[in-house]
Amino acid sequence: MTPRTKRAAVRAGTAILLAGALTALAGCAGGGGGSASGGPISMYTWVSSQSDRDQWQGFIDLGKKVDPKLDVTISGPSFNDYWTKVKTRLSGSNPPCLLTTQAARAQELSGLLMPLTDLIKKYNLDTSKFDASMLKGMTVDGSIRAIPYDAEPIVLYYNADAFQKAGLALPSSTYTRDQFLSDAKKLTTADHKAFAIEPGFFIPNAWAIADGAEAVKGGKLDLTNSKLVDSVQSYFDLVSKEGIAKAPEAADGSDVAQSAFTSGASDMLIEGPWMYGTFAAAAKFKLGVTIVPTASGDAKGMTAGSGFGIAKNCKDPDGAFKAIMAMTDTSVLKGQAEKRGIVPSRPDAQSAWADGKSAEAYSAVQALLKDAKAQLTTPTWNQVETLFTQYGVEGYRGDKTAKDVLTTIQNSVGQ
Repeated sequence: MTPRTKRAAVRAGTAILLAGALTALAGCAGGGGGSASGGPISMYTWVSSQSDRDQWQGFIDLGKKVDPKLDVTISGPSFNDYWTKVKTRLSGSNPPCLLTTQAARAQELSGLLMPLTDLIKKYNLDTSKFDASMLKGMTVDGSIRAIPYDAEPIVLYYNADAFQKAGLALPSSTYTRDQFLSDAKKLTTADHKAFAIEPGFFIPNAWAIADGAEAVKGGKLDLTNSKLVDSVQSYFDLVSKEGIAKAPEAADGSDVAQSAFTSGASDMLIEGPWMYGTFAAAAKFKLGVTIVPTASGDAKGMTAGSGFGIAKNCKDPDGAFKAIMAMTDTSVLKGQAEKRGIVPSRPDAQSAWADGKSAEAYSAVQALLKDAKAQLTTPTWNQVETLFTQYGVEGYRGDKTAKDVLTTIQNSVGQ
């Protein structure tokens, strides 16, 4: 699951989910976290919906084709609750062995996740076969804490029909900010804004990273560096100065901007590639995908994604690592790309994501992954997101500058 999939995956099967959760918990209680004696390996993860459970089961079912001995049970709370409940779960009886984490939350869970250096060496796992940016995102204090299963570069979605109707050239896998602004202004009218903006720092950070700015330096929060301030200000200016977007409300969910895009109320939106299937199904227009615009027009992606790690108090780390190896095998990631729409963390599996997608969407994703950086965070990152959601509205409205907003957050959260 990727940073915001939780909002897109709440559709389904409450009764089935509860039944499945009870079954998994029963299995967990019987087998504990897994042991060298050969019991099942329990995985604690986010299970917000039947869609989540189906995704995890997909990794297990496909993994069994790689390792027929693979035996993994699933349990866990909703995505929002996972990040606090996982700490309690590991301190209770029969703690799980496998944990999932996002690259953006690896720092936050670092005290719970076992360094994998020795196991990687012992089982000769070639980490060079995984996306380098995601491995960096999963690395804490010099050691890899999780093996990523996806590498999702943030992209710009656009309404290709609206572009063509306005006589605009469709963006390719290069797209400058000047051209983006020019296109957006031609698409914007008195009662129609071309660009939809979601609240929070995730997307503004992707905008900043695309142009070489970073919010973390040397593992420390660095929100007030001039490059980041300038980049965030340019994003605020899309509303207050350029007039191509409406300011989000702090209480909005990302679904507000997403609905504006898919309904045609706006023409462009920055989001993750995991939303492609949802947008394609909802939109009544031809869906376009390009890179997040940069000053040069070159593709520079911010990757987001998740992976499998091992709890520090796991009784059978060898068994857990073998399970991870099976569930992140190339064949498994190809299968999950085809069935679940993830962009695999293994480059040799990424062509499977192209199935059912436009050729230009795949070209944009590939271009972004050639020069990508993970969203590096700190243990207090959740506070950064919360405060940016709160104070960012004033930035979009022009009541405060990016320097004001970021300084306030730095002083409130700093380390």
